[in-house]
Amino acid sequence: MLIFDLTLATRRPALTGVERFGVHLFDAVRRVRPDAMALVNSTRAFEDHSGLVAVPQAYRGWFTAPQIVRDLCARPEAVVFPSAPASPLFRTTTMPLCRIVHDVFPWSWERAMPWKGRLVYRYGENLMARRYDWLLGTTPAVAQDLRALFRRPDVDWCGNGPGVARDGPERRPDNVPDAFVLAVGTVEPRKGYARLVDLVDAAPAGAPPVVLVGRPGWGDVVSRVESLAARRPDRFVWLRDLPDEGLRWLYRRAACFLSLSLAEGFNMPLVESASCGRPVLCTDIPVHRTVAPPWARFVDAQEGPDALWADLRAPTSPTPTDSALYGERHSWEHVAGRLLEIIARRNHGKGIAAC
Repeated sequence: MLIFDLTLATRRPALTGVERFGVHLFDAVRRVRPDAMALVNSTRAFEDHSGLVAVPQAYRGWFTAPQIVRDLCARPEAVVFPSAPASPLFRTTTMPLCRIVHDVFPWSWERAMPWKGRLVYRYGENLMARRYDWLLGTTPAVAQDLRALFRRPDVDWCGNGPGVARDGPERRPDNVPDAFVLAVGTVEPRKGYARLVDLVDAAPAGAPPVVLVGRPGWGDVVSRVESLAARRPDRFVWLRDLPDEGLRWLYRRAACFLSLSLAEGFNMPLVESASCGRPVLCTDIPVHRTVAPPWARFVDAQEGPDALWADLRAPTSPTPTDSALYGERHSWEHVAGRLLEIIARRNHGKGIAAC
């Protein structure tokens, strides 16, 4: 039996990219392995509730997860942690543990994180890093960073996919203009939103407004974004939480998707927007070079607002064929298949019998 710990990933109504990753990966795995189970704080993110085990109190449930898992299966094939680290109490067990890490942000940007994030995603991860039987990144670039960080040459990668499906119902969000540049992601320092504020303030006459979708995160940039939304409503629209129907509407109509992020493990919104056939302008960082579509245009960290607006005036648009082929590169079936193969390979080599 495979057991996924999604307790922290399902504690809020609106999901971030890393939380969506866990939900979509579990859905894809249980289509292949119907016996798979998941610990969840809430079932609202799932259409199919089979295999879900409700854990009422999120952080307490996450911490005491070893006992919950033990009650479900004394010897699972693996306990998978796709969105948050394992509880340190798993160190007292012999259960096979598989952790999927999305980027090295908790280590490279530690001071930008709130205390709870540092406690769980840095110190908790450091404590558990050697205990994981499988430590995976979502992309080859992340896996390479993790190998160097933890000095584990066995770190592998499993892939990633879109959190919002390209096909499906859509609904126009309130207060969104007809023409706009789109940015998506939690408001926090590494996303480059300080630069986005400067870009909006320097907008030339006739430039399209910017629509930002993302919940408030942490750091001084949150107050800067709040101030911009209050004083420039004609130029900037901030949608803190948005259902998939609204995001899909934006993805299909944006004049350009803009990401000024300084660090990413994958950049799910960029992939989602590109899969919908949108032009993409993004920072020239290694992961963007890996996951961005062939028609994306790259900007460096020194490029000022005037140059950015010049790039935004002439975006490169893909053909329908190009966007369809790009969308096929990222599927949850592929990610699930690779994960199951990695787990099976090591379990077979160790002769692990599952319940």
